[in-house]
Amino acid sequence: MRNKVLTNKEIDRINYDLIGFSKSEFLKNEINEAFFLWNQNEFFTKKFNEISEKDPNYLKFLDWFIYDYNLITTEKSLASMYFEENKEKIPSLILNSYRSIFKYERINDKNYKIKDIIKNTESSILIEDPFPQESILLSMRIIEEKDKKNSIKIGHIVAYNKEYKEIIYDTLTKIFKKTKNTPNIICKNYFYVIEKDINKMISQIQAKNNEVIKEKIEHKVLDYVSVLNKIKEDKKIKLVFEESNKPSIFNYYDEIKNEFGNIELYKNKIIFNNFKELALNKYIAKFKNDISEVIENDEISEVWLNTKLSLFDNKSPLEASKYKKYKKKIEEALKDIDLIHESRLSEDEPGMDPNYIRERLNVG
Repeated sequence: MRNKVLTNKEIDRINYDLIGFSKSEFLKNEINEAFFLWNQNEFFTKKFNEISEKDPNYLKFLDWFIYDYNLITTEKSLASMYFEENKEKIPSLILNSYRSIFKYERINDKNYKIKDIIKNTESSILIEDPFPQESILLSMRIIEEKDKKNSIKIGHIVAYNKEYKEIIYDTLTKIFKKTKNTPNIICKNYFYVIEKDINKMISQIQAKNNEVIKEKIEHKVLDYVSVLNKIKEDKKIKLVFEESNKPSIFNYYDEIKNEFGNIELYKNKIIFNNFKELALNKYIAKFKNDISEVIENDEISEVWLNTKLSLFDNKSPLEASKYKKYKKKIEEALKDIDLIHESRLSEDEPGMDPNYIRERLNVG
């Protein structure tokens, strides 16, 4: 039965048995040694049995440990050992399985055409596991049948969407340059390194995606023409409104990261609205010679809020807001601040922010 081609369900059953076999008591020390090596971190002290089966690294490690790692005691892979004991159940082709990253095209139902982006080979495959259809790349372990035209999947799939495409290709390029090995050797001996590097970069991106959004950041403009030219050259920024004596409005959109923002450009100031911190910092760096320090309207508003005024019987607006008798005077003062704020919209000087003041005074 060595050359028998098995169905996906039969392969899944063998893979399930191999996972159980990997947890045998006699392999306890081997699996912990391998887990330490796989993590590529000298300070990592967890043993394999200490991580949950729900941990995203659980199946990734076992996939490598079972098929690609040679045990210290036998100098053979676990799959090889299992094959020798179960030759009647396992086709010999399973010993040549490898994990790689594939582009895919759905032919019909669950039949796909896949292209290995490491080995540059193509084949047809049946994929019965559900995965996000918006994904553009799949990490899978496959067995190539003798004709090389068809493949069988083993174990779990990792799906990557468009956002991570550049990371994956950059990682593969670095591995090729660093190891200078053939695609076959890279898939067999270095894929776990590729996977770890990709996961590390994805974790960094996901952390950045959770960063704080800066609602409104203002800077003084030192060179209006230079800032305007740089904005117009940026493919992620589109002009929304432009009219003489009024601020130019631009929308920012990063298609890959699905990030949005807005820019108001005046002759003497620029306002970034709703930018994530990383994107904001990139643009501030881009305009570093054209803009100066941050303008903090809130600081000016705080000065007024805490200044004792004769209008409120030598009380500050914050103190006066605690008394009902000053309610009408506060409302009148806010109307004046609104008018001043509107008249300064096209100027470069910072001023009080009426919305911020209302919020601080708990006035609707």
